[in-house]
Amino acid sequence: MPDQIIKEIFDILRSENFPVIVGLVSGVLAIGLISVASLPKKLFNLGWPARRKLYEAPMHNMSGAVLSVEDFVRIRRELASDLEKNLTQATEKEKLSLKARISELEHQIANPDAAMADAEVRITDLEARLERMGNDIGGERLVKVRKGLESRDYSVADEIFAKSRAALERLDYTVADEIFAEVEEHQKLQVQQAARAAYGRGEVAEAEVRWNDAADHYARAARLDPSYDALNRAQQLLWRAGRHPEARRHAEELVTLSTATNGPDAAETATALNNLGTILNAMGEFGAAEPLFRQALRIGAKTLGEDHPAYATRLNNLAGLFQDTGRFDEAEPLFRQAMEIGAKTLGEEHPGYATDLNNLAGLLEATGRLDEAEPLYRQAMEIDRKALGEDHPDYAIDLNNLAELLRATGRMGEAEPLYRQAIKIGAKTLGEDHPDYATRLNNLAGLLQATGRIGEAGPLYAQAVAILNAAFGPDHPTTVTVRENFEAFQADHG
Repeated sequence: MPDQIIKEIFDILRSENFPVIVGLVSGVLAIGLISVASLPKKLFNLGWPARRKLYEAPMHNMSGAVLSVEDFVRIRRELASDLEKNLTQATEKEKLSLKARISELEHQIANPDAAMADAEVRITDLEARLERMGNDIGGERLVKVRKGLESRDYSVADEIFAKSRAALERLDYTVADEIFAEVEEHQKLQVQQAARAAYGRGEVAEAEVRWNDAADHYARAARLDPSYDALNRAQQLLWRAGRHPEARRHAEELVTLSTATNGPDAAETATALNNLGTILNAMGEFGAAEPLFRQALRIGAKTLGEDHPAYATRLNNLAGLFQDTGRFDEAEPLFRQAMEIGAKTLGEEHPGYATDLNNLAGLLEATGRLDEAEPLYRQAMEIDRKALGEDHPDYAIDLNNLAELLRATGRMGEAEPLYRQAIKIGAKTLGEDHPDYATRLNNLAGLLQATGRIGEAGPLYAQAVAILNAAFGPDHPTTVTVRENFEAFQADHG
């Protein structure tokens, strides 16, 4: 086993933080899976709305309620109370995180049924992983050898390996092979155990909206044991965290793995194709993304049916590519079809339906139908406010989208506080080196420039360009757009 993998196994299993997973199972694992925000698209010179691209995740079966609703609410109130006490001794940076967690707990207390349903999925998965970890014990003979060596009794080891040597002298390799097989299996189990631990920590970090931490944990799990689930979660969280080259690599590995193990026309392969297409499209590689979206749709029509939420997701993504490449007439019917499916299968108060509204509104705005777009943006924002809360990254997307429309229609005074609120949420949840954070800086800079606050606009443009250069490189379409905005600003204002 490579030394680096061995080191990672022991780092995880000996981590002082690892045991906290058990305690958290009944504590804070109640935040549901979060829709992935894609890069904004270029619609205006000064800014653009962001369209959320939905990744697909494997579905998990629920094994029944873990707690009563009363216990669920009580535990969250206790957690919120404990966090409130910690505020008095926290640093300013720690206070932001604590307040965000308290806000999420308050949202769960106000909506316990939905929060508890999400918690049950995560808890069931974590409990199964932890239970399996307790069963991952090495071969019987290796256990005896290890116990003997720990007590300085070398007789067991001597006996076992003496039998192996004697057998080899008779050209009988079976005993040696059995011992090597046990060693190999034991090390394999250790790797799988470490991978499960890393995956569990990823689930905890994702539930707490610590996307960079979650990406690290899921990526470690995929490196130790490159399973479908580990690769899928790694590429999704790496993308959310703004680590796009790593996300693409994991997405490509997932397609290769699923095609080989599940077959080229399997539902799992369609999910992998859709997710890789989403990444390539957002990176501006439209020609490579389109056939992946079409293939995922073709497979989905056969395996899921055309009334399934995942099929609607793929319609949304292909429509988004059409919009990005100026094929508006092809995009609109797909957006509307996806929205109809979402309304029927998810309901009109679901965050997924809010995504559908946002996507259609973005197209209407891009084609100049601002009066039609605005009520859709506002409806999406209200759905997410109720379902996700006002500190969630998807709510920040809603704010940014509506702010851009308000700016485009000259309502600068209404747009500015929405931009600033979206930037504040992004700083807390995404981090200040994330591409989405950069696009919001660009959008606010455009508003400041338009309202004559030149001294405030320049530094925001410069910061946005620096972030995008680091995240995407200088030739990415988003980087080019923001850089051109900054260059035009400098030409006008020196």
